[in-house]
Amino acid sequence: MLAGIDLGGTQVRVALARSDGQLITSIKTKTRLLPTPQAMVDWAAAEIDKHRGREKVRGITIAAPGPIDLKRGVLVNPPNLPWQNVPLVAMMSQATGARVHLANDADMAGLGEFHHGAGRGTRNMVYITWSTGVGGGLIFDGKLHMIIDPNGPLDNCGQRGCLEAFVGGRALEREFGRPAVELFAGAARGERNARMIVERAARHMGTALISLTNIVDPEMFVIGGGVSRSWALIQPTMLETLRSSPFIKPARRPSLRRARLGDRAGQVGAVEWARINQ
Repeated sequence: MLAGIDLGGTQVRVALARSDGQLITSIKTKTRLLPTPQAMVDWAAAEIDKHRGREKVRGITIAAPGPIDLKRGVLVNPPNLPWQNVPLVAMMSQATGARVHLANDADMAGLGEFHHGAGRGTRNMVYITWSTGVGGGLIFDGKLHMIIDPNGPLDNCGQRGCLEAFVGGRALEREFGRPAVELFAGAARGERNARMIVERAARHMGTALISLTNIVDPEMFVIGGGVSRSWALIQPTMLETLRSSPFIKPARRPSLRRARLGDRAGQVGAVEWARINQ
């Protein structure tokens, strides 16, 4: 049996699966109810033990926000969690007796979409998660950390001009003066200022897609995360921007799709990574 853990700033999810990767069950709780790394490990280990039946869980992957130290299995200092230098692999292995892997959450979400979601059938895909923050993965590659304006606003990571500083949920809330959910609701109603902010963010994202196309030439972009729920608002502008590049001819222009797995992408990908590495 295998398990995948998706550690997020809002929720922690645990999925159990057979050795072939077929999901059996999924459990979730709010991250704020697990205030310390040990509390999270204890909760996840208890849920795995409760639902595994008589089967032994041999492999676990923890999908966690970066930066992470893959060699040491350490969660370094995630921007959306107040934890630093946490040896998650050692802690979870001790609690469960299983072989444990630590992986980037956006990479795992991308892996889930690649194998079981919108990216099925492709060979070269870029996944972007667009929510409170912005991250992504070219399958088996690391987090996308793109600078679109070196003199731009300071990002949470300390770097100026990162894409997240322009289009991340927190940045949009600061610009709008109200929660991001109200921004997108207002844009859907046709409120001029809200619509302008959303369209500008979608244009920035489209510009990032142009850069990525010129670098990695993917077949497809898959966009996930909370902002993708407003697909009708963001997709036309992103696609228009992508098509505006004179260097990306129609024959090599990537397709643009909304993620299919929703909030399950991280845990599905984590299970898949555990299956690949069992």
